[in-house]
Amino acid sequence: MKIYELKSHPKSMNITSDEKEDQDHPISSDFNGESKRSFWSPIKVETIYKKSYNDFPNYRIGKPVVSASVKKIIEPYIKDEVEFLPLLHDHLELYMVNVTKVLDCVDWKRSDIRTYDDGEFAGFNKLVFDFSKIPEGTYMFKFRERTTTRVYITQALKELIERNKFKGLDFSVVHDSEYTEEKEQEKQRSFEAALSAIENSKGIEYTYDDARDKVESGKAFVSGKWKMQLDDKGRFWIGELMLDLTYQWLMPVYIPPILLGQLWHEAEKSKV
Repeated sequence: MKIYELKSHPKSMNITSDEKEDQDHPISSDFNGESKRSFWSPIKVETIYKKSYNDFPNYRIGKPVVSASVKKIIEPYIKDEVEFLPLLHDHLELYMVNVTKVLDCVDWKRSDIRTYDDGEFAGFNKLVFDFSKIPEGTYMFKFRERTTTRVYITQALKELIERNKFKGLDFSVVHDSEYTEEKEQEKQRSFEAALSAIENSKGIEYTYDDARDKVESGKAFVSGKWKMQLDDKGRFWIGELMLDLTYQWLMPVYIPPILLGQLWHEAEKSKV
């Protein structure tokens, strides 16, 4: 079995809603597996970055959006795992996907856990699933510890999407039930080598505030596995280096306190 993290392709269009209008709308709330259908009303969204693909527009991390054509094909398979919540767009019929299937399926013995200084759970350096806890016939799900930020799909849904030639998802983050300990160690060594190269390339170091100011002039800055830069539209992004040596980018609503205390140095820009 293979599991893929639901990620937008870099060529997927970007959409957003008006921050003033969505303050009291469930679109701005956490999508944590609970139903939102009974109090949802269609809300206006607009394209902020057109790009090439519009089957899976990129809204915000953890809140998938699909076109009407995608919904028509995949709904019969995942209707018991998600809710399709209508959006309003000037040119497209779009639906936000609220994933309600939440599984307790992390392999805690094999996963590498990241914590804050106070010991509180902060995330995963390496996430490993216990595939025996993912029911047969699953297409889309979240797992309990990351319900608000991560969505996963199975090989079955990936193949359905590909058979229908839908575009706009990045299937580079994959979890394989046949992935061996030896391969895990090799991937971890490559990741650590990449972090070491970043550390060895350090020049002048800056506080977060000073580095953030320089980012506004078009520069990129890194601190360990974290990178911050602007895209070609002048929007601010933070990227986290993943085990596959690609950056997972997000447009932050707030900056995690742990990043504010780190020192940053200039680096080459990456493609967002």
